[in-house]
Amino acid sequence: MSSEENIDETGFAERLKALIGTQSARGFAQKAGMGDSTLRAILNGAMPRLDNLLRIAAAAGVSVEWLATGKEPTKSDSQFEEEFALIPGYNVQVAAGHGSIAGDETPTRELAFRRKWLRFRGLNENDLALVFAKGDSMEPTISDNETLMVDTSEKRLRDGQIYVIRNGDHLLVKRIQTLWNDGVQLLSDNTEYPPQEIPLSDLEGLDVIGKVVWVGKDL
Repeated sequence: MSSEENIDETGFAERLKALIGTQSARGFAQKAGMGDSTLRAILNGAMPRLDNLLRIAAAAGVSVEWLATGKEPTKSDSQFEEEFALIPGYNVQVAAGHGSIAGDETPTRELAFRRKWLRFRGLNENDLALVFAKGDSMEPTISDNETLMVDTSEKRLRDGQIYVIRNGDHLLVKRIQTLWNDGVQLLSDNTEYPPQEIPLSDLEGLDVIGKVVWVGKDL
C-alpha cells in the first residue's frame, strides 16, 4: 500500500472504532505506540500515515489490507513477514525523571519495522524491545509517553549514548558520561535535573538493559 488513495475513507474510522471497542482511545494509542491526539484525529476522519496504519494493524492483530479497505487479503502474509519485523512491546515505563517502578515485563503488543531499515542501522530484530518513557527529564530528546526502541545486546556503557538502566526496582533512561575515576554520571538532557554520579564501586549494582536506538515521535 503506497498512498492514502488505497484507504477506504468511509469505512476506515468505523473499523478502527470497532477494533478499539470498549478500550479507551488513550489506552489503544499507547498499545499501538502512537500519540493519543494522532489516534483521535484518525477517528475523526484524518487519513493515517503508513507507519501509523502498520502500528494500528499490529496492535489490533488484523491485516493491513483489511484495516485499510475492509477486504481480506487475497495473498499470503508471507510478503509482509519478509519485509517487516514485528518488534515486541512491553507495558513498561522507564523513568525520564526520578525513577519509576517497572511494570509488567511480558509483551503486550508488536510494532512492525522494515527489516531493510533495521539492517541499515545494524540492528538484530531478536535483540530489540519497545518500552514507554515516563517523565520530562530527557526533554527535548525524549518526551513523556514516547515509545523507545532498546537494543538489549548493547550492555557496554559508551560515553554520550542513552541507555535504559535498572537500579533496584526502578528503570531509568539516561545519557551516560564516563568519568576520569572510571565511574559514570547519569545525565538528563533537561538541565533542570542534576546529574547523578555512580562511583566505580557501585557500578556492579546497575543492570544495563540496553541502549536506546530509536524514539517514536509525533510531529
